[in-house]
Amino acid sequence: MRNGHRIIDSDGHAMEPWDLWDKHIDKAFYDDRPRCDPDTTDVVVLGHVMSRSTQPTPGYDLEPYKKAIQQGWPERFAEQRARGFSADSYVDAMDAEGVDVMVLFPTRGLYAASVEHLPGALSAAICRAYNRWVAEFTSYSSRLAGVALMALHDPGLAAKEARYAVEELGLKALMVRPNPYEGRTLDHRANDVFWAEAASLGVPVATHEGAGVWMPEYGFERFSSRLAQHAICHSFEQMAAVVSFTTGGILERHPDLKVAILESGGGWLPYWLSRLDDHAEWLQDVPTETGELRMKPSEYFKRQGFINFEVDEPGLEALAAYLGPDRMLWASDYPHPDAKYPGMVDHLFDAKGLTPTDVRSVADAAPSALYGF
Repeated sequence: MRNGHRIIDSDGHAMEPWDLWDKHIDKAFYDDRPRCDPDTTDVVVLGHVMSRSTQPTPGYDLEPYKKAIQQGWPERFAEQRARGFSADSYVDAMDAEGVDVMVLFPTRGLYAASVEHLPGALSAAICRAYNRWVAEFTSYSSRLAGVALMALHDPGLAAKEARYAVEELGLKALMVRPNPYEGRTLDHRANDVFWAEAASLGVPVATHEGAGVWMPEYGFERFSSRLAQHAICHSFEQMAAVVSFTTGGILERHPDLKVAILESGGGWLPYWLSRLDDHAEWLQDVPTETGELRMKPSEYFKRQGFINFEVDEPGLEALAAYLGPDRMLWASDYPHPDAKYPGMVDHLFDAKGLTPTDVRSVADAAPSALYGF
């Protein structure tokens, strides 16, 4: 609690142990399990090393890059690292910062099933191992809310895993990457079995990017610069997800589904939805383009969508006016290098363009509506 506000962190991150899949994956898939480096967050999946951003490239001096992206991370999180990023260390940090609830997304799990062509049964087993672990991890405190890892290599198996994760493990939301799986974008009809199951379970689906995977990823095939790759993929992949949710028909076909766009900023959303509205109007008489749509793309998102913002990005006042603060989410990214820790809640109250009423919405009302707190 801070300044009389309940503070819900909509996107924190678990720091999984390096041997998670060694211990938790079903025995039938043990030989193909993700292999993790105990000293980094790198993950190897069927020979694919991730993150690609941290792998050597001919002619590129990687060490200054690695040092820069850490942003003093080892020093700022020294205590948590010494405690193995244990559940109690999270709660202690939340107490110090004034965070009441933290919703936990993966770290290594962002990469563990992130190969475009992966056997569906293996993909589901990788996710189940993570989900078992995060359910156990968050059982330490009701203030830690676990999000289930999903992958759409086999949408039917993903739907079954979603039901298991929610009904058996008690996880609060589902996460998929915005990238294509098996050549299919999120709005491909094969994925409808998953979206329908999520809607019937009454839990939201959040899309969350992570740079340097072995999937189609904006930025990596065109630029060698790490700066360009990271800046592009987080926002452009999420812009593509918004296309799938709106003009792709996901939200039309599943009106009870709630979706969230995370870790890509939010200032681009009014422009992007306006552009999609213009194109939908332009092509309103072309059945193959808009025949399924009964509303404007922006109306679908305003009805069912939420988006995370960065506290120091420009245009928050415009985003609040366009979307409404009850659809905007504050997130810390704790304990990743981007997290403004210590003092991350202080940064929220200092955000320019948000009124005190807006802050109450983004810190409590919006995430409560999304996650069902």
